[in-house]
Amino acid sequence: MSARSGGLFAGPLAADAGVGILLEALHFYPGARIDFVRAGTTRIELRRRMQRCAYLVVPSLSNDAELQALVMAFAEGLPVIASRLAALADLVEPGRNGLLFEPGSARDLARRLAWAEAFPEKMRQMGECAQADYQARFVAHWDWRRLYGERRLKNRERSPVPQIV
Repeated sequence: MSARSGGLFAGPLAADAGVGILLEALHFYPGARIDFVRAGTTRIELRRRMQRCAYLVVPSLSNDAELQALVMAFAEGLPVIASRLAALADLVEPGRNGLLFEPGSARDLARRLAWAEAFPEKMRQMGECAQADYQARFVAHWDWRRLYGERRLKNRERSPVPQIV
């Protein structure tokens, strides 16, 4: 497997997704290479892109930030550089599975990008922690009964066919 490098932005190219902040940060620190993947890209293609990058950037300005890309990044062993917003800060532990920056601050984001590029081994280690967090938070307690149990119970209650016990 080749070494991962650069960052990835995956989401809508909209103001509240923080694209403008990211572009401004790249002006302050042009040494970062960031790939942009638009919202709606297939999960398979997004996974391939994540497997080539060293980190995911989530510069969201909205508390309703889309967490799907962040969770996918953790699953792929990718640390996340994210805005210090409630939903994102609940998942990203600075220095452990990613980095946080002040929402709307292009300079602060540029500093985090520069750090990520300067310390690729530390970012790789954070990616390992991110993957472990994914396993612990999203997979460890997963089972079919938990996923489908309530749905089946509700369907049984609505079913006109008597249940054999």
